[in-house]
Amino acid sequence: MLDVGKTPPVDRRNHLNGSPIAIHLDNAIERPDLATPTADLPLYRWFADGLTRLIACERCYVAILSPRGERIDEVRTGCPVADPVPEAAVLAIASRLGAQDGCIFQSIASAHGFARRLIGRESTLCPHCVIGRVQSPSGSAALFVGGWRRTSLSGEEFASVTRAIDLMWDAAADLAQLRMQRQWSWLEDIASPAFVVDENLVVRSMNAGFRHLLGTSGALVVERGVISGSNPSITALLKDAVCRTIRSDSTQRARGSAVVLSNDKQKFLFAVTGPVPGDRDPGLVLIVVPQFDAVAGARRIAAAFTLNWVEERIVSRILRGRCPRVIGTELGLTEETVRTYIKRVMMKIGINRQSEFFVLHNLTSSPFKARQPDRRVPAMPNVTRIHVRRRRNGAS
Repeated sequence: MLDVGKTPPVDRRNHLNGSPIAIHLDNAIERPDLATPTADLPLYRWFADGLTRLIACERCYVAILSPRGERIDEVRTGCPVADPVPEAAVLAIASRLGAQDGCIFQSIASAHGFARRLIGRESTLCPHCVIGRVQSPSGSAALFVGGWRRTSLSGEEFASVTRAIDLMWDAAADLAQLRMQRQWSWLEDIASPAFVVDENLVVRSMNAGFRHLLGTSGALVVERGVISGSNPSITALLKDAVCRTIRSDSTQRARGSAVVLSNDKQKFLFAVTGPVPGDRDPGLVLIVVPQFDAVAGARRIAAAFTLNWVEERIVSRILRGRCPRVIGTELGLTEETVRTYIKRVMMKIGINRQSEFFVLHNLTSSPFKARQPDRRVPAMPNVTRIHVRRRRNGAS
């Protein structure tokens, strides 16, 4: 049972003592089943070591959970147990603890047999441990068990410890997220909306263009870190393209796969999947949603073929799908004048069909953003020179 005489838990409803889940956990923990670790271990090791020193114990077990509730890694400090803990057992404990807010409490070894299997058997003189689940604002969570202590924490000590644990986990999760953002900073160089997912469509990173697309278009939705289309069929096609990209060889992966996200004539969208560049995780896929900008495309074509201002505006409207009559109405020209301009532009460029304007739009576009020159003033070197004025001979 919980040691509620001196230090009540943050939420007294978080009692596992005598509940069916405690028996289930004791049985489930005997089946080893550990997923491939992908966590940022140095930071989580720091959290486990800090937790051990904070609780003043020798052993600590920490399981890192994704925003979806899946275990992505585990860390042990001072524990004699070397066998991995089954993911089913960890998720069962986390689910039970996550049912309430502020689920950090003290316990004794006899109340929770699974704590012994996570951090090892306690001694007769040190039967107390601290068990809990903390979650950061970003959604990542940590399930931990720290022990063994000779005595339980007092009420004031326990309140301070729970607050410190929350702050430590927030710091570790924020640093891990910042490190991940730096790792995927190259995504911001891609002009079109782009993001990286795994085979389960869990979004690992995204650029600012894709964040804007999520807010302005309903073609794609991200819920609990997982991306999906506007309907189940689009989601299935997207997942199939991602899985084929991961499982195909290097030659086939270079081609990529295209998935239509929206057939709306005004908001037609499609996604292109391909391998993540560089020597990164082969289980990840880069997805780009190309954006069609008629004004910018016409500007590039005009610059490449020295078109005048009127010709550029006509090309821009051709790229928008306008016919000569509508173009003339918008620009205050007759339909015949517009047709004459179009023929003149096509002769300048050297094309025979208006559809080739769209080809030129793609050929003159770059998948990467134009880098702005760094106009920052270089920092002064961190050197301080001290000039000592020498005294002249005979000076007093």
